[in-house]
Amino acid sequence: MRKLFFMVGLALLSGCGYHLKSAVKLDSAYNKTHIQHAITAALYRPLAVALSNQGVNLVEKASDATAQIVISKDSLRKQIQSIGANNRVQEYRLDYEVVFSVQFLDQIAIPEQTLTLSRDYAFDIGQIAGAQGEEQVLRQQMYEDMAQNIIRAIANQSAVE
Repeated sequence: MRKLFFMVGLALLSGCGYHLKSAVKLDSAYNKTHIQHAITAALYRPLAVALSNQGVNLVEKASDATAQIVISKDSLRKQIQSIGANNRVQEYRLDYEVVFSVQFLDQIAIPEQTLTLSRDYAFDIGQIAGAQGEEQVLRQQMYEDMAQNIIRAIANQSAVE
């Protein structure tokens, strides 16, 4: 009986269109890629890890690279989202904007594109340590999400050409 339920559940799951997220296929021109961005920037490491997970070999020198990802703007801003009746902040919003382009040797493969992310979070002055921790977690998640968005944008642009 358990086998029957398992088989029916498996058939329903496979029929609904659900698929595991697979690696994005990047063009072979990205085999040796250089990231032109400050190595100390918060986005650098998540982007480097995400590219490595796609099978891309990162090189330190731009002259050794077949492709170069140029990050020309990397901006994370914190704004007040709402204020309560007691004139205290209740919510903040994190807005993250990245402008990037891709070059193959000396030609522009992908012109500058702007990607944005936004996240809201509640703030309670009575739990300030927890709110600061939540903000740090949100920031890290935004850097990781942005790295994935950059890779998807590159893959989508490559597929169009």
